[in-house]
Order: sequence, then structure tokens, then C-alpha cells
Amino acid sequence: MNKSELRNSYKSKRKAFSSAEVNQISYRILENIKSMEIWENSAFHVFIPILNQNEINTLPLVEYLFEMGKQVVVPKVVGQNMLSCSIDRNTNFVSGKFNVPEPEYFQLFHPKEIDVIFMPMLICDKKGNRIGYGGGYYDRFLKECRKDIIKIGLNFFEPIQEIPEVFESDVPLNYCVTGSGIVSF
Repeated sequence: MNKSELRNSYKSKRKAFSSAEVNQISYRILENIKSMEIWENSAFHVFIPILNQNEINTLPLVEYLFEMGKQVVVPKVVGQNMLSCSIDRNTNFVSGKFNVPEPEYFQLFHPKEIDVIFMPMLICDKKGNRIGYGGGYYDRFLKECRKDIIKIGLNFFEPIQEIPEVFESDVPLNYCVTGSGIVSF
């Protein structure tokens, strides 16, 4: 399968999950994240899920980060780029580009100050290459971040053997966290 076919296939597979299944797997992913050796870091970038797309529910992760006293930043799409926005527990979200929940009011956070980024995806391969929605937003955003940022993909599915058509601009993950475990690349 090519990237487009993989994207469509995994969108369909994800869409087939019930809300209860999404929340159950999301909870197991959070439990796996808690076991990672990333907690000495202070600034975490987290995507906010598009719930009607059956994305992993990261809201409990955001709450956990607040409980741990971590700096939480989320993306906001402006044109072809993503901004990193600092949030707190009282942040109100509105529907932004592509119906992605974005903070209504926020303070910009410099991408070079982010230690860990949790990234959405549809599937990844055993080398850490990921397929998202195809807009390249995260790949462009990662170019603004430090080279040592920890890139963690969150997914319902285990990595596949190989993704075809990997481009030089594609930035591979360091880890993939699923409901069944953590894969390191």
C-alpha cells in the first residue's frame, strides 16, 4: 500500500472503534506513558483530540501533566504552520482549522523550549516513520524545535513493517506508545 492507501485504511479502522473502546485504549496509553523515563523534563507539547475523528483522548494526559506541575503547550494552526500555545487548567478551547480544538486565549511558547512532544498519527512503521493526515504540519513544526526533543507518537495500532514514500522532510519518532506497550526506535 502507498501512503494514501495506508492513511485511508487506518482512518477507517480507527473510525470503527466505539467511544468506549477509544477511551479504554486511551487510558492504557496514558498508563504506558506514565511508565516512561521522561518526567525529568518540564515542557510538554500535546495535541488536543478531534473527538468525532476517534483520535486518542489526550485530555487525561493533559490533566496528568498539570498534576505533575509540567508546562503544557498545545498546537494552533495558522496558515501552513503550527504555533505552540501555553495553556492552563482554565483554558477554553474553540474549533480551529480542520475542527482541531485550539485555545481561545493563549500565550505563545517558543518551540525550542519544548522537551517532549506527543504527536497524533494514523500509523507508523518499525523505523519510527509516521503517517498523519498529510498536511506536514508536525514535520514543519519539528524543524523549529531543538534537535533533542523527544518525539512520542500515540497510536491505537502497532507499527507496521514499512511505510513507503518516506521523504527527507519526514521526521521520525523516538517512541510509539500504544495500548499494549511502548516501541522505541
